[in-house]
Amino acid sequence: MDTRTYEIDLMSADKSATSYKFSKDHVVVGHSHQDCDIAIFDQAVLARHLCIERTDNNQFQVTSFSAARNVYLNGRPVRPYQPILWKDGQSLKIGQSTLTLREHLSLPRKFTQLAEISKWAIIAVGVPALVILLLDATNLSLTDFPNVFTLIFSLIFILHSLFTLTWMLYGWNKDVESDPNRSPQTFEPPEISFTALIPARHEERVIQDTIRAVNRINYPDALKEILVLCRQDDTATIAKAREIIAEMGQSNIQLVVFNTLPINKPHSLNHGLDKARHDVIAIFDAEDEPHPDLYQIVNTIMLHDDADAVQSGVQLMNHCSHWFSILNVLEYFFWFRSGLHFFAKLGKVTPLGGNTVFIKKDFLNHIGGWDEDCLTEDADIGIQLARHGANIRIVYDERHTTREETPETTGSFIRQRARWNQGFLQILFKGDWARLPTLKQQMVAAYILFSPMIQALLIVALPFGLSIALSTRLHIGIALISFTPLYMLLLQFAIHLYGLVEFTRAYRLRFPVWLPFALFITYYPYQIVLAFSAFRAVFRVAANRTNWEKTAHANAHRQFQPEAGVY
Repeated sequence: MDTRTYEIDLMSADKSATSYKFSKDHVVVGHSHQDCDIAIFDQAVLARHLCIERTDNNQFQVTSFSAARNVYLNGRPVRPYQPILWKDGQSLKIGQSTLTLREHLSLPRKFTQLAEISKWAIIAVGVPALVILLLDATNLSLTDFPNVFTLIFSLIFILHSLFTLTWMLYGWNKDVESDPNRSPQTFEPPEISFTALIPARHEERVIQDTIRAVNRINYPDALKEILVLCRQDDTATIAKAREIIAEMGQSNIQLVVFNTLPINKPHSLNHGLDKARHDVIAIFDAEDEPHPDLYQIVNTIMLHDDADAVQSGVQLMNHCSHWFSILNVLEYFFWFRSGLHFFAKLGKVTPLGGNTVFIKKDFLNHIGGWDEDCLTEDADIGIQLARHGANIRIVYDERHTTREETPETTGSFIRQRARWNQGFLQILFKGDWARLPTLKQQMVAAYILFSPMIQALLIVALPFGLSIALSTRLHIGIALISFTPLYMLLLQFAIHLYGLVEFTRAYRLRFPVWLPFALFITYYPYQIVLAFSAFRAVFRVAANRTNWEKTAHANAHRQFQPEAGVY
């Protein structure tokens, strides 16, 4: 049994607050200090009112021993003698008192504090260094390349790293972990209808499983349809799709075959948009494994919030498959768990994901569908929606994410990432981001689109900067800050290490003892591969190469299914 401590915060009816720390697996709540671990002096609370138990898989469940109807978990009634799962950050209301669980002493808060301490440490080093520079400015010439390069590189790296750490940790802010960013606890009756578009090219290995998975989404058949989109020359995928459609025998699953150019995903999606009959377009990739309650969640959000588009979570699952899988998986984890929320909050604009995104068909028709010349049609459609004032909702809940897999090989990964970077550059040069309503939105969009290039330049320049710092007699102020980029890189590694622990815990996946060492060994090589992919994208833009380099799929994510209970 787990021996780590956890906190339970009590807010009493008189608004007094108390925090309890436990490491044991059973906690009793009632109105007596003698018989109970947590005493609540409230007329509505009976002796030995309820029990909090930590299970073998380190989850918490609450069991009420009272027939009184005065116990609610996140607004849901806790029925007597029926255990209910209690998650970190959720509120348990008993009468006029409230208990809040803080699991594992809120490890994310430790990292948030570490980031804050790091900021002040950087300021403490940077300010004296800048003062020294100002006092001795007459001795520093702009032609002094080692000093000037090291200073400019260090400052840019520090600013970029701090901003990156901010969005990576944003999702663990206690104010962000509230319900509006997570799946609704209860669902509205089905009202909105959905058309699922599955563009597929050379996906004969995975398409049948994906059609089954999308069809398993728990929603009335009359309010959902599936359109599998294939080009006529892809005979293998067409044959597999027809085979499973005939086997399932449902009229709301159709194969759409076309023979027009260009050969890419946005062209396929536009064909699907023309054929769609329902209210909302849902986009899934050919290897996706969506959650059965996904339509229920989106239906509820769209009805409650009048949302025009909803982006739900996507997660790569095969973290142990390839040398780059660990960090590729963590990129998705931090981006969908935190980054999307941060940028949506900061500038009300964010590039959407390529799948598990839901957009009202009328709004898509209004903006003209997808740009068929863009290699990242998903990011582009996010900018277009923001330009036209769409109400975009971002929701993430690890229980309801769509499962995917990492690319099969390093070469496939590089081609995929180069395509993404080239697509971002296409959007940047197209300039629609500059037509966003506010300057803040324009700045946020421009940063997101150009950030892969910033990261690539900084990663490539880092060894040169350190080499200069070690081999050249630098100005004392510059020397003080010249090693800060290395510290920031180590801090980012520490955050990734925590993210790896959090990811495997959230999805109940194995955490081999060698995993932290593999993360350490592959961390910088992974950054080099990302940088190479970014420069490859620049080369393709310069060479005017816009062909779609497809990523092959092998169903690897379906070999890494979580333990029972997540779905």
